[in-house]
Amino acid sequence: MLHVQVVVSRKTPLDGRLEIPESLAHRLITSDAPLVVSIPGAQEAVRVEEMPCACAKGAGGNHVHHFLAAEALKSLPVGANVNLAVDVDEGSVRIELPT
Repeated sequence: MLHVQVVVSRKTPLDGRLEIPESLAHRLITSDAPLVVSIPGAQEAVRVEEMPCACAKGAGGNHVHHFLAAEALKSLPVGANVNLAVDVDEGSVRIELPT
């Protein structure tokens, strides 16, 4: 089980994308299991997306951001530090909200 903490972006409630580290994205992409995200009150299929970026890090043209994408992610509170409990073998991502 992997545990990764990420901050919910101001854009997440609009587009349903939660940015994740590149290393986690690659582990999930290479998993044979169908990916499912669980949030308190919701569970649904989730996909991993990559998006080229024009931010300062991307000035050389090779910078890419990685995201989990699902409708359920739109319910996450902006600015919250959420914990992702990831089981790559099972393809599950449990999102734990701060209390």
